[in-house]
Amino acid sequence: MASMKDPKGVLAGARHAARTAGTWADLSNALFDSETGLLAKAYPTRKERERFLKTNEYKAIRKLLTTAMRRSGLVRSATPRKSGRFVVRLPTSLHESLELEAAEEGVSLNQLVVYKLAAQLRTPRELRGKIHWHGDLEKMRRD
Repeated sequence: MASMKDPKGVLAGARHAARTAGTWADLSNALFDSETGLLAKAYPTRKERERFLKTNEYKAIRKLLTTAMRRSGLVRSATPRKSGRFVVRLPTSLHESLELEAAEEGVSLNQLVVYKLAAQLRTPRELRGKIHWHGDLEKMRRD
């Protein structure tokens, strides 16, 4: 049996995670979370992770994630089962600017920041054009 240090063992673990994850975001967290993710556990040092990123097993893991995105939808399934919360430390001036913009747009600070982050995501070529960010912002305003 392959160990978790072995790329084949990591790929086997990723395949198991892909079968059990509810959404692509859950799969992404299971694989890439910096503390609890499969890759962080298997390859705790940056050098080990960089070496793994060059393997065919890593390419297969990226395909698992892309397949999960296609299956469950990039936007619809972007919320993992985790709490959905994280802390971002930023300069006071940026915080104030974001609050002002949110007020001007008539949305909460959280809604504005989520929109801004989502709008910057790079999507696989085959998914481009299928995401309607403006419509999503309009929906946030109504919610």
